[in-house]
Amino acid sequence: MTFTEGLIASGYVFDDENFDDAWVKTDSEGLIHIYQEGEDEGEWNYVKMTEDFDVITEKTFVLN
Repeated sequence: MTFTEGLIASGYVFDDENFDDAWVKTDSEGLIHIYQEGEDEGEWNYVKMTEDFDVITEKTFVLN
């Protein structure tokens, strides 16, 4: 299973209208979780934020 397939299986949807080509999911507490491909190959960015777009967590990681 690819990382993208894992996101889909976890309930993420691709949203290029409201976010810049990102996989997005809102949890039961109303927090928004975003995964977005980075500039380098295998690089991904993750952001968790409130519905008012206040960032709680932001991480960049590389898939092997």
